[in-house]
Amino acid sequence: MKRLNKGIYILSFLLLSIPFACTEEEDFSIIAGLDFTVATLNAEGTKTGVLPTTVPGDGRIVYTVDFGDPAVTDDSDVFQTSGPMVSYTYPAESLTYNIKVTASLDGKEDVSITKEHTVIFVVEEPSPADAPLAGTWKLAPEAGAVGVGPAKDNVSWWSNTADDLTARACLFDDEFVFGADGSFKNVLGSDTWVEKWQGAAAEGCAAPVAPHDGTIATATYTYNATAKTITIKGKGAYLGLPKAYNGGELAASGDAKDEITYIAELSDDGNTLDLDIEIAGGGFWTFKLVKQVAPAITGTWKLAAKSASIGVGPAKDNVSWWSNTADDLTARACLFDDEFVFGADGSFKNVLGSDTWVEKWQGAAAEGCAAPVAPHDGTIATATYTYNATAKTITIKGKGAYLGLPKAYNGGELAASGDAKDEITYIAELSDDGNTLDLDIEIAGGGFWTFTLAKE
Repeated sequence: MKRLNKGIYILSFLLLSIPFACTEEEDFSIIAGLDFTVATLNAEGTKTGVLPTTVPGDGRIVYTVDFGDPAVTDDSDVFQTSGPMVSYTYPAESLTYNIKVTASLDGKEDVSITKEHTVIFVVEEPSPADAPLAGTWKLAPEAGAVGVGPAKDNVSWWSNTADDLTARACLFDDEFVFGADGSFKNVLGSDTWVEKWQGAAAEGCAAPVAPHDGTIATATYTYNATAKTITIKGKGAYLGLPKAYNGGELAASGDAKDEITYIAELSDDGNTLDLDIEIAGGGFWTFKLVKQVAPAITGTWKLAAKSASIGVGPAKDNVSWWSNTADDLTARACLFDDEFVFGADGSFKNVLGSDTWVEKWQGAAAEGCAAPVAPHDGTIATATYTYNATAKTITIKGKGAYLGLPKAYNGGELAASGDAKDEITYIAELSDDGNTLDLDIEIAGGGFWTFTLAKE
C-alpha cells in the first residue's frame, strides 16, 4: 500500500510539472529559478549593470536589486525593475561588493540570490598631452649610447663606439614606440642585433628572435615622472637591449621576463631619455634614447624665385660657371613651380605637374618646358629621404628622385635618363628660420651644383 501511495505521489508531481498546466507550483518555479547577470558598463570599470532572469520568466515579477555599497546610508543603491537592466556606479576604487537580487510575486514568498562582484577600477588613460614619452624613440646615434659598467651612468666595462653605428646599424635603427594610450611596441624590422644566448652561432645582425621580436601585441608601459621609472610589461618587450632585466642578464630567450623596470631620466626638452638598469654584481646597463621628431625640413619646397637659385661652379656655393637670371623665373617657370615634398614619415616626392624643364640628355630635341621624362617624372611612389642636421646632409633614395635638377649626382652628371641613380646625397644648410635650404652637390672635376630652395 505504501508503494502504491508513493507511485501516486510521483505521478501527481509529474502531472503538476507539465509546462502548460497553470498551477501554483509553476508560479513558484518562476521565482525559484531566479538568477542574474552582471555587466561592466564603462571603461573605468565602476558602472555596473544587473539583469535579473527567471525560468521561464514572467512580467508579473518585481525584482529588487541591492548593489550592496556599504558607503550608502540610504537606499540610493537599491532599484526595482520588472525585467530591464538597472545600473549603479560604484566609487572609483577596486573593491568587492555583494549584490542581492530579490524576486517578488503576489501570493508567493520572496526568493533572493546574492553574488559577489569585484570592481576593477581602471585609471583613465592619459591624453597625448599627459604622456611625455608618447612617440617613437631610437638609441642615440653616438658613441656610448649603449654601455655597461660597475655603477649607474658608468660604462667603463663596455660601450659602443662610433664605428658601431655602422657595424650595428641593425640595432641603432630599432624603434621603441610608446603609445599615448599606455601601449608599447618594439619595432625591429627584418633584422636586429642578436647574440649567442638567443641561439645565434655568433653575435651580429640577424632576424629577431622570439619573444624579443616585437610581435607581442599587448605590451604596455607605465612612466612615473616622480619616481623616475619606466616599467615595461609583456614577455619579450624591452628597452635598449633584450638581455638586461632587474637583477641579471638572460641566459636563454625562454627566460624572458614579464615585467622590467628601468631608471629613467627625461631631458627638459623631452627628446632625450637616459635609462639605467641594475643587473647582477652591482653592474648597470645604460641606454640613451632620442625621440624621433619630424625633421625640420618636413613640408613642401620650391626653387627660390630669385636670381642664382640654381647655379654651377668650381667650388661649393660658387656659381661662376652658370646661374639662372631673373628672366629665367618666367622663361623657366615650369621649373620654378616644381615641388620637392618631404613627408614627416620620411617619404619624398617630386611633384612636377604637366611640365618641367627637360634637356637633350633626356631625349628632348632642345631644352625647354615639356612633359616630365621617366624616371625623373615624380611617379616613383617609394622614394624616401634622410636628413642629418648634425652632418648637414640630405640623402634621397629612389631611382628618379632628386632635388634641384635631375642630372646632378654625386660625382657627375647624367648622360641619359636610364642612368638615373638609386641614391643621391646633398650638402644641406637650413636657415635659422627654417624657411631656406641651401644645397650643394659635387660633380666631376671638382665642380659643384648649387640650389636654393624656399619653403612654401
